[in-house]
Amino acid sequence: MNPVTKHRLIQDIFFSLQTSHSMKEMVAILGGYGIANKTVNDYTQVEIKKILATASDEILLLIADDLKIDTSNYVVRGKIKGKSVAKSTKKHLKKIFISHSSKDAEVVTTFIYILKAIGIPPENIFCTSLPGYGTPLGSNFIDEIETRLNEDVMVIFMLSDNFYDSPMCLIEMGAAWIKTKKQISVAITPFELGKIKGVFKHFQGIEIDNENHYDLLKETLEVEFGLESKRPLVWSPERDMFLKMIKQLVKVDK
Repeated sequence: MNPVTKHRLIQDIFFSLQTSHSMKEMVAILGGYGIANKTVNDYTQVEIKKILATASDEILLLIADDLKIDTSNYVVRGKIKGKSVAKSTKKHLKKIFISHSSKDAEVVTTFIYILKAIGIPPENIFCTSLPGYGTPLGSNFIDEIETRLNEDVMVIFMLSDNFYDSPMCLIEMGAAWIKTKKQISVAITPFELGKIKGVFKHFQGIEIDNENHYDLLKETLEVEFGLESKRPLVWSPERDMFLKMIKQLVKVDK
């Protein structure tokens, strides 16, 4: 892309972003695309465009596509011949088992929507709080859990005082520690990660109402499950919508 064409594309991207985002939000979005940006002291049009100018043509076109900008005037797309793509040999996880107290069902339900937004198929999520995600009718509950934990699963513990008051949750936690390799702890406010005791405090943990922790969760699941990464302009609105719902729920519970 020649300098004049690139400048025009940067202009289009900037004005498209500006329609729905503040300057500070725009810097954060561009950072999500891996565009290097040093500390910005003055969030101005000039600064944002300088950041955009450091991006490669490929990244600028990705952003333009996400913004629904017609890029036909900026690049001639041709066939790439003789290009080989290395395949990953990493063995990916297949399913997620959510261990939780039935008293936290409403919060857990919203959290499942976040997992689906990240890209986990609903049929790969096992959670007893939601119809269609739990134990089939006629199945033995304990046997079903044993079977699930024998699969290539990641276990997510939805931790709260309700969780630690539940004998079944503690049984699940012990079984998961023995039979699975990947576990994540999610602290449901006002419960804090610092309250976790014993060996389980070494599980990777996030707070359910922490925006940055959701980005970390997304990155972790994309790697462990071999998911296609959602780009910031697609992911951020979904994350913010569900985060708002979560915060309303835990605020009521305080």
